[in-house]
Amino acid sequence: MQNANIYFQHREPSPLRQIWLHLNANPFAVAAFYFLCAALLIMIFSPWLVPYAPDSQFADAILQPPSWSDQGEIRFLFGTDDLGRDVLSRIIAGSVYSLGYPLLAVLIAAVIGISIGAWAGMSRGVQSSTLNHFLDVILSIPSLLLALVIIAILGPSLLNVMFAITLVLIPQFIHEVHNAIYDERYKEYVTASRLNGVSRWYMFSRVIFPNITSRLVMQTTFALSTAILDIAALGFLGLGVQAPAPEWGTMLARSLDQVYVSPWMMILPGLALFITILSINILGDSVRAAIAERVRQS
Repeated sequence: MQNANIYFQHREPSPLRQIWLHLNANPFAVAAFYFLCAALLIMIFSPWLVPYAPDSQFADAILQPPSWSDQGEIRFLFGTDDLGRDVLSRIIAGSVYSLGYPLLAVLIAAVIGISIGAWAGMSRGVQSSTLNHFLDVILSIPSLLLALVIIAILGPSLLNVMFAITLVLIPQFIHEVHNAIYDERYKEYVTASRLNGVSRWYMFSRVIFPNITSRLVMQTTFALSTAILDIAALGFLGLGVQAPAPEWGTMLARSLDQVYVSPWMMILPGLALFITILSINILGDSVRAAIAERVRQS
């Protein structure tokens, strides 16, 4: 005989499920999520997805328009540049430089910055105050200007760009985590946990950290957008990733001389850069709102 459950049992969805349900109600957030997933997959599998090698030159197809143009060919979907290189292949291969390396820089900066910021936020007295004032001075300087100074000292190369961007982002994470912990540590739930005699690590990891995740998500989103823009700007100025690497900022700089003859050389890399940054910001803001809504309802 089959057992029938006559009692209604309400099951709360998991935290990740709640965040997804909140995101699913926003079509822009869903579109941004799927675009970023596709961009990450394209970046990971770019060596196998490119139709041609990024540096392959086709002498019979120099400045070939995109395939939707009357003079275009289907074998060059996004057309070719002034050296006969396939623009689609260069955009796909360039996602490693314009998306992969910024992700790596943000990950390293987040680990270091959150660790130092947590130590400073949980500390009191001269150490915390001195670090906070020092970070205020550093953050008053634009991140791109700091990166330019570091690149001017070290010289233009991919390794130096990664070092400069990571070094610029670390103070931002330290400052944000420090301020977030400072705003939370005198609230009632933190005081109650302190009176219970919990350790400092337990206080941070189990009590304070879950309540500052929305601010960390926003900071990570801002840092990733900043890293992508700074790497593109340095490449555009000729101080970042050097040619012939197919970095999107470098591609934009190279297309300046041909903007009236072949506008697709500038529009397509710029569009890839714009949509990527827009998707990151939309998804980050939606995740932050979902986490804040979940904390408010709990």
